[in-house]
Amino acid sequence: MKKITMSLVAIALATTAAQADIKNESFGGSASLFYGTNDANDGDLFDKGTSYGNVGIQLGGTASVGACDTCVKLNYGVTGVSTMGLEDTLVSDTWAGQTIGFNDPKLSFPLGKGKGVNINDGVWIDTLNLSFQPLSGISNTTMVLGRQALDTPMVFTETWNIAKNTYDAAVAVNNDIVDTTLVAAWVGRSNGKDFLDKSKTALSYTGFMGDDNAPGTNVYSDGISDNAFNRFLTDEGAYAFGAVTKAIPGIAAQAWYYIAPGAANVAWLQADGSYEGFGLGAQYVYTDPSAGDTGSGYAVKIGYNYEGLGLSAAYSDTDKDLLTAANLGGTQSKLYTEAWWNYGYVSAADVTAYNVSATYNVKDVASFGVYYTDADKAGGDAGDLTEIAVTAGKDLGNLNLTLAYVNSDGTTDDNKKVDQNDIQVYATYKF
Repeated sequence: MKKITMSLVAIALATTAAQADIKNESFGGSASLFYGTNDANDGDLFDKGTSYGNVGIQLGGTASVGACDTCVKLNYGVTGVSTMGLEDTLVSDTWAGQTIGFNDPKLSFPLGKGKGVNINDGVWIDTLNLSFQPLSGISNTTMVLGRQALDTPMVFTETWNIAKNTYDAAVAVNNDIVDTTLVAAWVGRSNGKDFLDKSKTALSYTGFMGDDNAPGTNVYSDGISDNAFNRFLTDEGAYAFGAVTKAIPGIAAQAWYYIAPGAANVAWLQADGSYEGFGLGAQYVYTDPSAGDTGSGYAVKIGYNYEGLGLSAAYSDTDKDLLTAANLGGTQSKLYTEAWWNYGYVSAADVTAYNVSATYNVKDVASFGVYYTDADKAGGDAGDLTEIAVTAGKDLGNLNLTLAYVNSDGTTDDNKKVDQNDIQVYATYKF
């Protein structure tokens, strides 16, 4: 299966298109401007050396191939990112990693561990896939073949950045069982981080909580190209199998199993229930690396929602042998205790963490959020984190404006103390 590539999708599309009409069903996109600044490493807020920014454009849509409702669908999307020439003037770094020219001594602005880079605009295809029902009339099964976004507990597309990570994959989704969805997938490549190959991870910069623990960027880019879609976990790719059911009223349960041949197997179990505004949730992750001991972790959550007010409290604990509880193709985790901004702490091995969050939507005014995360890694201060994030967001027609303040206090894995404040502005116009 590892020979399934984007070229196969193009061939299949061309063959099908020769026999049927292609009709565009939807088209849209968004334009975004993200800006952030911090006072890390004794820097000053709003100074170009501690500021990062991007303009991003996303375009995409769906077209039908044929004249029936169950015909082949073509889903497509393109992302472009740029600093609009502001690098080394108002900002010194980017949200997305569209960079070339490593270790160029003529460049003055830092990235990662003091490496100079040349910031370049990036344009790439983030979505290009065919979806169809191979057993139409017999089974309610949908196949999606090609570059696509994924949403599973351990392999998913992250949306916090101005650019999203996607995957080259073959996915089968079956809904023959009432209130139950079965999923089988093979993932061959991605432009996110490769957890098992540190040489192919996306870039991070010094404004975050250290080079190794930071969220950095969730996409890897090398300029105007294919956006560096590399292997996913192993040269053979990886496999995922899942079941999601709502057969029990008021409860959504899911079970997933991931196989990275010759590298590791990972299992994830989760159940979430709600009743009259109250919610309960439990998560369990199990990792079995080919080299090393098995490990596990769990998280629990309680929440309450009433007339625009949302309150939640969560606790998680991982043992010393856990491989990771984070996205195997990115930086974030789906743990209930995940921090708002500093990823990689609560999902690491040998960590206890808790999160308390409150959100409130003031009608016709704005939506507000307060998030507190504390992560304590066993064995000392290395890998500890305390984060407080406050957000305010407002929709003005098709324009969303969000302002965020983040205070981060922690210690990186290599014992570098970090105490910093981040101010971020997000502006996104959807069309």
